[in-house]
Amino acid sequence: MKIQFFTASFFLFLLVSCNEKPQNSSTCYLNDSRPSQAISYEEMAAMIDAFDSGSKKELDKYLKKVSNGKDSISTIYSWYKLEDLKQYIAYIEKISKEKGIPVTGLRIYPSEYPENFVNQKLKGRQTLIFTPTTTIDGKDDVAFEPLYSETGKPALISEFLEKARMKMSKNSSYLKSTDTTTIQSSSANRIITSPPY
Repeated sequence: MKIQFFTASFFLFLLVSCNEKPQNSSTCYLNDSRPSQAISYEEMAAMIDAFDSGSKKELDKYLKKVSNGKDSISTIYSWYKLEDLKQYIAYIEKISKEKGIPVTGLRIYPSEYPENFVNQKLKGRQTLIFTPTTTIDGKDDVAFEPLYSETGKPALISEFLEKARMKMSKNSSYLKSTDTTTIQSSSANRIITSPPY
């Protein structure tokens, strides 16, 4: 009986302590100081202006071409709900920890919705794909697939992309639906793009 009481007390203590904020902090994060990756508005304005006067012009022309003149404004921004992003990171950390593989970050791939995508408003629009990374051969930014990794042995995303491309070449109706026969991944997209509005 005492063992059950102490066991229950221990787990209750863990549960409470896991939800406590660090002392003298207004957030639950250990490091909430301004990150070194934060930029100034001058840098931000210069980068947006360079994109608008360079790449975006070509992307607008391309979108006008693939939409047969129906649309000529390419994606201006992509938006991800903060809670969705937190959930994604928690999911990646959980499945990677189960495999004993440390997550070092996320690769963010620029991509585009294909012509035969189920939502025609997104056809030709730019989007982003997030993939988890780990350290392999001294490189910290190697994209890996925790779902299919073995314990301590990360499976490379490139291998699964190759399998998917081979499957796509045999099946021309790729991405018309969320087919359950697809190769599941731990990568994320489902970002809201604008336009379309």
